[in-house]
Order: sequence, then structure tokens, then C-alpha cells
Amino acid sequence: MRRMDAGVRERLQAFLQMGGFDQALVGLELIDAAAGRARLRIVVERPLQNLSGNLHGGAIASLVDDAGTIAIMTADKDGRPGVTTDLNVSYFSAGRAGDAVLIDAEVLKTGRRIAYVSVDLRREADGARIAQGRMTKFLA
Repeated sequence: MRRMDAGVRERLQAFLQMGGFDQALVGLELIDAAAGRARLRIVVERPLQNLSGNLHGGAIASLVDDAGTIAIMTADKDGRPGVTTDLNVSYFSAGRAGDAVLIDAEVLKTGRRIAYVSVDLRREADGARIAQGRMTKFLA
């Protein structure tokens, strides 16, 4: 993590270590998070694969949710993770076993109660877009 104040870093680390379902995202690495943007990296290992050995669509949706949440937390003055009210994903290409995937999230708009974010997943090796997601969060 390059640019991040200590308070934001602490909230993000707590978010990533919460446990629960997000533990399924084995090896998720936070590269950078600040000013409404987040960059993460993950390698497509066995727990993330579907029967064909590719990055599972459900794992992609979870990555959109997690990366988008982190970006929103850096844009919100109170660092709130919010509650997902809408999430959609378009799938374009496969993330194959062993591929490193970069996840880039950018907040489109945030207000007092609602935030919108866009998330791109790309293969690190060639930059090919694997998927793109958009999410809406209610900030309680």
C-alpha cells in the first residue's frame, strides 16, 4: 500500500481480516487504496476455480464487491463500508489457473447515503479484461 493515511489503513486491514465468506478469496493482496480508488491483486488458485479451472464467476462477483467496498471506504469521510444494494457483472474473458489478476475499483459518485463504484478485472500478463462490475452501496 503506497498512499494511505493510518486511519484508513487500519479500517481496510480490519475489513480484509474479518473472516467469513471473504476468506474464500485466498491470497487477495491490497496494492493501493486512496481517494476513491483501490487496486488489488489475486492469483487464480484452486479455491477460486470453477470445474474448468478458470476463475469462478462467483469469485469474480465477490472481488467486485470487496474491491468496490474498499474504494468506497477511501472516499467516504467516515470510512463506511456500506451495504450492497445492487451489483452486476459482465464477463468477457477467462482468468485461467495460475493467472495473476489485477482488480481496479473507482468510485463514480458518493453522497451522504449512496455510493456507486465501477470495478475492472484484468489479467496482469496481457491486460485483457476478464470482467467489469458496477455496484451501488447504501451507506448507513
